[in-house]
Amino acid sequence: MGEQSLRVIALAYGSNLGALTLVGMVGIIDPPREEVKAAIEEVQRSGVHVAMITGDSKETAVAIARELGFFNRDSIALSYKDVHDLSETELADRIENVAVFYRMSPEHKTKIIEAYQRRGHVVAMTGDGVNDAPALKRADIGIAMGSAADITRDTAEMILVDNNFATIVSAIEEGKSIYNNIKNFLRFQLTTSIATLSIIASSTVFGLPLPLNPIQILWINIIMDGPPAQSLGVEPLDRDVMKRPPRDPRAPVFTRDMVVTILLAAFIMVAGTLSTFYAALRLETLPADAEVGHEGLGSRASTMCFTTFVMYQMFNALNCRSEDKGILHFNIWGNMFFVGAVGGSIVLQLAAVYVPLLQSLFGTVSLSFGDLFTCILVSSSVLAFDEGRKFYMKRSRHRHNRGCIDL
Repeated sequence: MGEQSLRVIALAYGSNLGALTLVGMVGIIDPPREEVKAAIEEVQRSGVHVAMITGDSKETAVAIARELGFFNRDSIALSYKDVHDLSETELADRIENVAVFYRMSPEHKTKIIEAYQRRGHVVAMTGDGVNDAPALKRADIGIAMGSAADITRDTAEMILVDNNFATIVSAIEEGKSIYNNIKNFLRFQLTTSIATLSIIASSTVFGLPLPLNPIQILWINIIMDGPPAQSLGVEPLDRDVMKRPPRDPRAPVFTRDMVVTILLAAFIMVAGTLSTFYAALRLETLPADAEVGHEGLGSRASTMCFTTFVMYQMFNALNCRSEDKGILHFNIWGNMFFVGAVGGSIVLQLAAVYVPLLQSLFGTVSLSFGDLFTCILVSSSVLAFDEGRKFYMKRSRHRHNRGCIDL
């Protein structure tokens, strides 16, 4: 009966506890919710190890774990006595393959959690009883059921109001999504800031004409720090996020690959913007002692530089919506806030170039269709670069995974 996932209760009667007559046994089952098995499969695919701590017998606990899909031929089950007799170091050495802890008492839950933590794991612990409070406090993430005692809920970091394990999957997805959005936001902001600083610094250091005037720089900062950047923080959940393994909590936000990507993208922006500016400036055949911006000198070149740099940010914002997916592999219209922010920014930039009142404010002149096309073509280079980077990363991962399978 235990092997059929039943909790077995013996029934007896009599007036003397030392001399009872056995009537029989009853098998009781509290079946898991239908969505729990799918939820466990999903978190396991993302690299999460699931283990059960229960007071049930070995047969019952293993049968339930096998039914839910986290007990296989390589899994082992440890009893109360096993955990009690093993030292903390010995338990940590064996705990990786443990899927079931049976006949456990509450005081051993803390020891189990500490063993996982000694192995470098981030531990989430669920519980509902008063005796679970110390273990929830010791875990990295204490999760209390909605029906748990008040002290247990007060101790926990998260409460499952619906008492549903599948809700944990949603929490993991949301956490990963928020972390990815933070990285994408930082990547976009740093690329813009480094590129802007480099353009001004390089012109100043080499004594070259400044390609952007102060009001244009302020405009760029307002646009980039505004809706496009903010929209990256509300990027919808990427369903593939659960396919990625858990990140090392000790790993820095700025990995080597991320820093290299930021610097290369900033370099492309600086090179493209300055090349556009100086190429247009040369075509204007300015006098050697002419000052750019004086009496309209160099206004076309400055306007092209200004527009090119702003369009660079629009393409880069599109890049930063996903760290590893190209524009053909995610729903461009999935974040309407982003679409509206980028579309609005482009309209405002065109207004700064073509509306007479704003022309006098920003020191711009109307660009021809050919000039505007040149600005867009040059600025799209950052999109081409990032698409190539993502394609290379995808091929490298595919080649690595195929090599592991062949091995």
